[in-house]
Formats: sequence, structure tokens, C-alpha cells
Amino acid sequence: MQLKGTYQEIWQISYPIILGSLAHSINQLIDTAFLGHSSKVALESITLAGIYYFVFVFIAGGLARGCQVILARYSGEKRDDKIGVAFDHLILIALILSVFLMLFFKYATPYVLAFVVKSVAIQESAMAYINMMNYAVIPVVLGFCFNGFYTGIGKTKIITLATVFMAITNIICGYIFIFGNFGFSPMGIKGAGIATAIADTVLFLVYLCYFLNRKHHKKFNAFTFKQIYFKQFYTIIRLSTPIILQNLIGIGSWWYFFLSIEKIGEHELAISGILKSLFVFIGIPVWSLASTSNTLISNIIGQGRIDDVVPALKKVLTFSVGISLSINLIIVLFPHQILSIFTNDTQLIQDTIAPFYTLMIALLFFSSGMIMNLGITGTGATFIPTIVEIFCCLFYVLYCYYFVQIKQSPLYICWGCEVVYWLTLLVFTTTYWSTGIWRKYIKNIDSISK
Repeated sequence: MQLKGTYQEIWQISYPIILGSLAHSINQLIDTAFLGHSSKVALESITLAGIYYFVFVFIAGGLARGCQVILARYSGEKRDDKIGVAFDHLILIALILSVFLMLFFKYATPYVLAFVVKSVAIQESAMAYINMMNYAVIPVVLGFCFNGFYTGIGKTKIITLATVFMAITNIICGYIFIFGNFGFSPMGIKGAGIATAIADTVLFLVYLCYFLNRKHHKKFNAFTFKQIYFKQFYTIIRLSTPIILQNLIGIGSWWYFFLSIEKIGEHELAISGILKSLFVFIGIPVWSLASTSNTLISNIIGQGRIDDVVPALKKVLTFSVGISLSINLIIVLFPHQILSIFTNDTQLIQDTIAPFYTLMIALLFFSSGMIMNLGITGTGATFIPTIVEIFCCLFYVLYCYYFVQIKQSPLYICWGCEVVYWLTLLVFTTTYWSTGIWRKYIKNIDSISK
């Protein structure tokens, strides 16, 4: 499918991703909300355990994002037969990665948590969650692959359907296993891990059934595995490695922040866990539009329409900023009502308000910086966002070290690290696009199809 970069196309690609991502993030919201009404230790643990798990699983997300650039390029060139070949190679890499991840979570994680987490209770609780989630590593990783496939070819409606099924499954299973209903014993955070693992498996199965039912394996020459092309492996890995590194640095820095908060106090960690879930949830439209900018730009370049790249990017930015401002307005008007979803502890709600507003400031910078950052990835210059990520995270970690570790400042100041990060990203990416430097690196993606 060749894209023109109109507002209508942007919305048609984005809204299924937004709806799907909303449903996907309901997993985290459900876990946080259910555990917030179940156990304070569990609420504190789910924050560290969830981020830790996705630090490593997001390696697969980086692979899928790199391959998404390739798929969008082939789609723009109308080379459907090449799309399936690239997807098959992504699946093979993902399966190998899954085995390593499962071994790592099982044998290395207990030692990692014991080294970095102060509270023994939180260590044990977090490990209970990760042990259950380890059973879902393969479905989670393959789910990333299918998400990258459908986003890359611009057919995103299935993402909504799959993640709605996943969210419904997680709500039902969470209600059963966390609280102990329908004859089951209450399992707390272990139950949250079981529920999320089942839900992620359902997500993958919906993707797979849809893929086979619509005969996409035949249309795109996928699931053949007739021949291994090592050059294709190399191309996927070459594009994906900077994205993987970027994910590891970014999420790893976030985990450092929460580990630092845990050393201030468990009450502060519980507040930050709520804020983390909220930030992920309210940032969904931006993440989805950023993914759209990745596909859109790669597709347009595949058509040879280089001069249309920036106008298309500006249209995505308009959508992103408009939606973010609307979300901010709702949050400012109804903060208590929104926070009460996660806990019935009035003191916890009250103490969350101030850092909540800090987070809203960060969201304003995030709404533009993220779009332009993934837009750069769409040009094929995946190493540029990684360089930017290193600088942004350097400022982020230095801020955390001083205000969180050394000063142990109030939370509304501690969460200022998000403002620092996203403002820095916005400055770097704006400079990159406005100076026209991006044109010099388009050849990095041209080599894929030759």
C-alpha cells in the first residue's frame, strides 16, 4: 500500500493502534488498580517487576521496529513478496531471542533483584510476578513481531481487535486469580502474573488466527522458510540493533529512577507506580502516532517522494499535540477522580497530585519529541535516535542522581527528570529535522531493497 501522507490516512493508520494500545495498557492499569486494592507491597513490587521484565522483552520490540521500517519500505515499493520473506526472518530471530530471555529470567533474575532491590518483601513479590510472566515470553515476543508486521504494511485494525481480546482476558483472569474468585485462592501479584501471561498468549493467538484466516501468508509469501538469507538477517539486525540499544538505555534509565525512589521509601514507590501506569496510559496516542510517523515516512521514501516527508511529519505532529493538550485539560480538571481508580487510600491520592502535575508538563514535550524521534527511525537512520537517547538519558540519570539519590527531594521535583528527558529529546530532534540533516542518511534504508 502506497501512502500519500494525508490527515485521513494518518488517522486511519493511527486510530486502530491507539485503540489497540489503550487495550494493551489496560493490562498494566488493571494490574496496578487491582493490586492497589489488594496489597501495598504488591503495588510497590509490580512497578519494579513490570519495568524489569520489559527492559529485556523490549529487545524484541526493537527487532520488530527495525523490521517495520523494512516492511513499510517494501510496501511503498509494492514488493509484497519481499514483505513475507523479511517477516519470516524476523520470526526466526525472535524465537531464538525468546529462548535466551526465558533462561535469563529463570536463572539470573533472582540474583539481579537481590543485588539492586533493598526490600526483601519486594524482591520476593517481584520474583513471583516475573516467574509467571516467563511462561508468556514466546507469545509476547511473537506478538511484537505481528504488531510490527501490520503497522509496517499500514493495516492496523487487527491491532485493536487483538488487544481488546487481550484486555478482556486480563480483566477476567485478574479478577479471578488476584482476589481469588470462582473457587480459586487469592494469589495477589502472582495472580497478576498469571492473568497477564494468559492475556498476552491470547493476543498472539488472535494475531496468528487472523493472519492465517486472511491468507496473508500467501499474499505476502510468508511462513515459507524455504531459504535462509543471511543478508536479510544482517539487514534486520543492522537496523534493529540501535533501536534495541535505545530501548535498553531508555527503559534501563527509567528502572534506575524507580530503584532510586524505592530507597527513599515504599510510600514514594507506590505513588510512582501509579504515576508510571498513568504516564504509559495517557501517552498512548503519542506512541501510536509516533509509530505511524515511522511507517508513513518509510513508505513515502519508498515511493521516492523525499520532499513530502517533512509535510507529512508536520501533520502527525499536529494530531499528537492536539490530542495531548486535550488529555492534559481533562487531567487538570479531574485529578482526584482519575487517581481514585488506582487506590482508595486518600493520603496516597493526595500525595500523588503534585508529581502528577509535573508529569503533565513532561507530556507536552513528549507529544512532539517522540513523533520526530520515531520519524527519524523511519528514514532508516536508526543510529541517530540512539545517539540522542544516550545524551537524553545522561541528563536524566544525572538529574536522578542529584535530586533523588543525593537530595531525596519531594516527588514533584524527582519526577522533573521526565521534563528534563523529553525537553532534551525535543531540542535534539527539532534541530535534526529543521536543519535538513536527515536527507543525508536516507541511503541507509535504500540499501535494504537492493
